Formats: sequence, structure tokens, C-alpha cells
Amino acid sequence: MNGYIGRLLFVDLTTRAVTAQELNRDYAAQFLGGSGLAARYIYDWIDAGVDPLGPENPLVFMNGPLDGTGAPSSGRFAVCARSPQTGLWGEAIAGNFFGPELKFAGYDGLVVRGRADAWCYLHITPDGVEIRDADFLRGMTTFDAGDALRAALNDEGLVTACIGPAGENLVQYALILATSARPAAKKGIAGRCGMGAVMGSKNLKAVAVRGSKHPRSFKVPLHDAARFRQAMLRAQKFLSDDMSTEVFRAVGTSGTMDFLGLLGDVPVKYWTQGQFDYSKISGNLIAETILTGRGTCHACMVACGRKIQKAGPYVLPHAEGPEYETLAAFGSLMLTDDINILSHIGAQCDALGVDSISAGSTIAFAIYLHDLGILPDAAGQGARLAWGDPEGALALVEQIARRQAFGAVLAEGAQALGARYGVEGLAVQVNGMEMAMHDPRAASGMAVSYATSPIGASHNYSDFFMVETSGRPIYELGIETVDRFQTHDKMRSLARHQDWRTINNALVLCFFPNPPVQEMCEMLAAATGYDVAPENILTYGERIWNLKRLLNLKLGYCARRVEKLPELLLRPLSEGGTEGNVPDLDVMLREYYQVRGWDWETGSPTCEKLEELGLANLVR
Repeated sequence: MNGYIGRLLFVDLTTRAVTAQELNRDYAAQFLGGSGLAARYIYDWIDAGVDPLGPENPLVFMNGPLDGTGAPSSGRFAVCARSPQTGLWGEAIAGNFFGPELKFAGYDGLVVRGRADAWCYLHITPDGVEIRDADFLRGMTTFDAGDALRAALNDEGLVTACIGPAGENLVQYALILATSARPAAKKGIAGRCGMGAVMGSKNLKAVAVRGSKHPRSFKVPLHDAARFRQAMLRAQKFLSDDMSTEVFRAVGTSGTMDFLGLLGDVPVKYWTQGQFDYSKISGNLIAETILTGRGTCHACMVACGRKIQKAGPYVLPHAEGPEYETLAAFGSLMLTDDINILSHIGAQCDALGVDSISAGSTIAFAIYLHDLGILPDAAGQGARLAWGDPEGALALVEQIARRQAFGAVLAEGAQALGARYGVEGLAVQVNGMEMAMHDPRAASGMAVSYATSPIGASHNYSDFFMVETSGRPIYELGIETVDRFQTHDKMRSLARHQDWRTINNALVLCFFPNPPVQEMCEMLAAATGYDVAPENILTYGERIWNLKRLLNLKLGYCARRVEKLPELLLRPLSEGGTEGNVPDLDVMLREYYQVRGWDWETGSPTCEKLEELGLANLVR
């Protein structure tokens, strides 16, 4: 099967049954791979009665048709399930080398069902699959568990995906971390939607994968290898000369901090303040002071990972430095500007296995409520809740991961914290998902991106702020640059951008490089034999986007009733780069629904739209 191995691995932890099943070719042809293909399978398997933390919720690891081929920055993987954080469709996309390694082991994906009666891990190689005892890994951090598995199995080539104490303790926003022993490897963070909690609910501590002992000799079957190679070389040549490649390599994701801060895009003091000294928490400062190397994922030309051996007094595990989202969530959002301890907090989030966006946002919300007198000192159970107190935040991260003291409350997330004190509307979240660190008051399209995202307030379904603020149009796809405060005549470009990012998450392709659309289509067509071109590629994204919409509706999604902005973001800021702007979400949503072909009252795709996309059979 061109572009694919043609097999999925199924593991039932309750019965300990391990089977390989043929990949559904029709599903692959319509939904590609990654989270798109996972969503199509999961649509068949779950309904509103499935408990996200119950054994019946399947946990799916899926790679894509370009994984392992050498296509630039395509070596990622998706982890998908019903989310315990939102109750909706859940997915997290991560890098490192796990996706290609699973393919080299002989599988396009892994489906885990059931619940083991004791802590276990999976050991997957081309020679077989074993369910092994993991009691010796209990309580270990994600980094330590991966290293312990490589030592126990005497195989430095193993790539591991592990949960930390947060996943073991079913923290609603627990993550899964992929690591390898390669010196220049970047961590792979499957951070959002609580996939680590789903993994923990199955008593599954880790998945350890070893593909071919000689990966360079492993060849993914391609429809037209010569055509693929030519397109790949053209894409590599383009990226080697691309300015954004150089910028991300030099200063990482947080290199945008200063520029986005000037525009008001970076939230400050829990979204209530418009200015901060962003230079003190930026990737530029990291590059000038504590950076010791760069980390990369499979087939990556960018190497955006920050390698930091030591940040002030703190030694970082695997020398893994922080990303933009972490620095904003624990930095400007809490009025902290110490880059050393922020780097340490980020490393501890990864090690303990908590999503830094949700953890930082929930802690900042608690500080904000404490400031208002809504959350009294006694409720903190010894927690320090103060602006500009990174040591207090660090202690809360530890409490969250272990569900100790006030951390047990914060482990449920910002929405639950607000509901506990009767102020749920003040929590900056959508559908239970804490908002990513990009303010829609600075780029109005993000208001619709957050409100309509299938997984809640995530920027991983459309980082449209990059189009609005940085002038990154994709003219081949009809995605145009528009004024960042504009509310009219923007939704066609936004919807197309969502569809493109949905394709990225299906291939599975990193967002940071900008390979030409023509070359991406050429590589996909040459790998699979599918009839793919810039003129029709977005149809795949639109089909997957609408599939996930249908899945959420099946799970009880209330659509129009919950597609709104948090209360704090409806308040204009008098200072900073947002110029008092508040996006008019209602106006944009009405235009968006028309563009999407969705019914305004129900939020459902119309029958005509479903017929057009070949999805009508799913709702009959």
C-alpha cells in the first residue's frame, strides 16, 4: 500500500490480546493519516456514553503517509481519543522520532483498548509486541522512564512515549512525552486534551518502539519514487533558503515573543494587562545567554528545539529548553521575567507530564481569583498565589502532578476552578480547554479559530494569527493576508487555513517550515498515488474538519451555545498593541457558518455539504 505499511497494531490491555489488522484503504484515501485517519476510525468506535477515562475509550497513536519518507518536517505523530479535559474529540500532535519509528516497526498506527490490571508498558519491534510489567517505572518522570526503559532493554535506539506522575494520577491535562537517546533529538510533546490521562487510565506507563536496526535501509513503499525524490529535493532546497527556517533555527519558537508582544498578542497578567517587558522571556535572550545547542525531529531542517544544559542553578533533563507557549504561560501571564527559572518550570512540566499551557493558565487564573478576593487564603491549602512568584508556581506544578493539596483542585482545570467558586465565565477557556497564548484581541480571526476548534481553545487547528500579524499568506490556497482587526470578509481565508492545518495534522507535518504547496502535493501524490494537487488538496482538510464536527455532535457537543469568547476577552485593554480592540465574534461566526455550509441554529453541516464531502452516510 503506497505511502503506508498497510497495518494497524491493536492491543487490548484487558485481555492482553495483540493483533495486526489490515489498514482500511478507503479510510486512508479519504482521511490520509494522523489525526484525520484516527478520527475516522474512532467515529465508528465511540458515542456519548463512552467514559473518557474508561477502558472502552480507545487510545490511538497514528503516523502519516509521509512519515519515514524523508519529506521535510513530516516525521510527527498524532495521539487521539475522547478527551477527559473537554469530553469532546481529543488529539495531540508531537514530534521527535516516535512516528517514523512505529512505521519502521511495521505499523501505520497503534490502537490501545481496555485497562491492564497492573501498570505495564508496550515493547514494539519488527520481531513482535510484548506487554511487560512496568511497576519499576511507577512514579518516574517522563524523561527518567524513557531512560530506564532504554537501560532495561539494553537498546539505546528505543524511542519512548511515556507519561509522568500527572498521567498516573489522571490530571485532566496530562501529556505524553516522546524521547530518544539521540544527542540532538528534540522532545515530542503530545500536550493537549489530556491524552496522558487516557493513557494513565489504562495503566499504561509507556510505549517503547524500535523499528529497523538499520533505518536507512528501510524503505516506505512509494507509488512513484523518482517523482517523490524530485519534489522532496525541491522542497529541501526551498527550505534551506527560507528566512523563517533560519529564524526558528536561530531563536526557536519563542523568538517571536518580542514582535508578538508589541502587537498585544502575548497575554499578560491573566489576559487583563497590555504591556510587559517581553525581551526578558524571549528566545532572543535564550540564544544570547543559556542556549547550548539545538534539537530536531525526524527529517527536520528547522531544528527549533532549544538545548539548554543549565539555566542558572537549574540542570534541565535531556537539556530540553522551553517553547514559546511555556514562557508566556508561566512568564507574562503571571508577571514573571526570570528566564532561568522559567526554563526550569517548563522542564518540570514536561518531566512531571502536565501540559504547560493548561497548567500555567489554571495557576494564573487562581492567582487572579485570589487577587479579586474570590479565592481566599484558606482555599489555597498552603499554596502561594501571587503575581511574579515563580517558586510558588513551581510548587503548584508539583502539587498538580501528584494531586496533592490545592493541586488536586487545579488538576481539574480552569473551567472547573471557576465553577467551584461561581465564576466559570472568568476562566479563559473554550469547552474546557485553556486558551493558547495568543490573544484574539490582537488578531480577530483567532476568536473564530478558538471558538470552532474541534478540541477547544487550541491554536494547533489554525495559527491564523501568523497570517494576520506576520504576513504569511498562502496564495496558492486562497489564503490571503487581511488586517488583523478586520471582522468582515475574513472567514473564507480562515476556513481555508483551518483546512490546511487539518491536512498538516493528517500528514503529519510540522507547522513551522513553509514548503511550497505544490511540492507538498507532489510528494503526497508521488507517495500514495492519490490524485492530489493545489486545486483539490483542501478538500481533504474540509472533509476531515467536518468529520470531527460530526464526531463532536455525536458526543453531545452543543455547537452554537458554547461557541463564544471568555468574558475577560470581551473587555478591551487600554494599553499595549490591541488598541482597545475586541473582535465581533457574532458577525464573524455568521459569515463563517455561511462559508462552511453549516446550519446557523444547530451548528451541523448541511445535507448538501455532507453530500459534497462524501460524509452523508455517517449521519443516516
